[in-house]
Amino acid sequence: MIVCSDGTAGINFEHSSTDGHTALRFVSDVFAETVVHFAQSITKTIYGSDRIPAVLHAPVRRSTTHEDIRPKRIDMHLSAGITEKISFAEANLGDSLVSTQTRALEFKQFGKHFITSNNLSPDSFVQMAFLFSYYSLYGKVVCQYEPVLMKKYLHGRTEAVRSATPKAVAFCEAWSSKFTSNEQKLAALAAATLEHSALVKECIAGKGVERHLFALKCIAERHNIPLPDFFKSKAWDTLNHTFLSTSNCGNPSLRHFGFGAVVPDGFGIGYIIKDQTMHFSISSRRQTDRYVNTLRRFLCQVESMLTPKLKVQVVSSSVRRSWVGQKLDKVYYADGYDEYHDTETFPPPRPKPKPEDRRSSFMIASVKVRPHVAEELLEKVGVTLSRANSVDDSNDGG
Repeated sequence: MIVCSDGTAGINFEHSSTDGHTALRFVSDVFAETVVHFAQSITKTIYGSDRIPAVLHAPVRRSTTHEDIRPKRIDMHLSAGITEKISFAEANLGDSLVSTQTRALEFKQFGKHFITSNNLSPDSFVQMAFLFSYYSLYGKVVCQYEPVLMKKYLHGRTEAVRSATPKAVAFCEAWSSKFTSNEQKLAALAAATLEHSALVKECIAGKGVERHLFALKCIAERHNIPLPDFFKSKAWDTLNHTFLSTSNCGNPSLRHFGFGAVVPDGFGIGYIIKDQTMHFSISSRRQTDRYVNTLRRFLCQVESMLTPKLKVQVVSSSVRRSWVGQKLDKVYYADGYDEYHDTETFPPPRPKPKPEDRRSSFMIASVKVRPHVAEELLEKVGVTLSRANSVDDSNDGG
């Protein structure tokens, strides 16, 4: 536990023996107990003590021995050789620190409520956002990892979900194409999120395969059993080179959480989806700032295309104006001028829709198709053309 001079506190833990969910439980209990303790101090003079019960019921039992169990300072007496090795280790660690960037993005335009009001899974939506942000920068879909909690099984930890599914690839291609309408882009996004959600449900039910295959590989190595060619194949190497390592972990007690990339050319992305906001912590040795800006721009673009179903206005026009340079017509970000010359501005605030124009969902059953849209692209998205020149998304529940 790290507590800074301004009162900010955090947890740093080694991941091989502990999952994020375990550390989150500890952080949540500490946060909740702190809030209750503060409330008790307010009501104590009015209602008396113990009016508000504590969150944790863990009575402290002092040691029955006469040993002094109070915290003590430990003074280390190190030899010259050990001190020299520590110095070398610090220099090597410093190389990794200066070569890695970590950027935090607190996206306040919308959060869980806005996404679910448009019939999308919040986690699946964010997974597609990560994948497309990379695609829009580098023009390819890469291996992306997300853990699924398996603690309901004995000794269970996590299963791996790979978000780069066929419909996710179709979504990236459709969204970046200039020949697809907004309705077709949203249909592709919905299809990709549905496929991702189905994979997550299978993993939660114990039907994942990746941890099982990895366990077989470890057993073979431990018992000197020759590995099958599958574990030496390009497919297995590609699967285990995770460019985008992501994890969703959080509740009101956390502001940020994150981790480093698992491969030198990858990104480590920790994210928290709250009711009205989303928090991201992104780390890499590559163009971290540019990836963050691309992610932000995609989220704003989606927000301008979806219909807000909430009674409260999530989008603030004043926030938009602070991001867009009025004179140069270029985008300004929180970390300074857009040095990458990605000069596309965010969409202007939309007028409030009339009650009769509101739809219960963006998943449109039938829309007109532009003549110049390639039929092959629509098939990749998962839609087919009918004789009435309309799009039928029946395969994905649209």
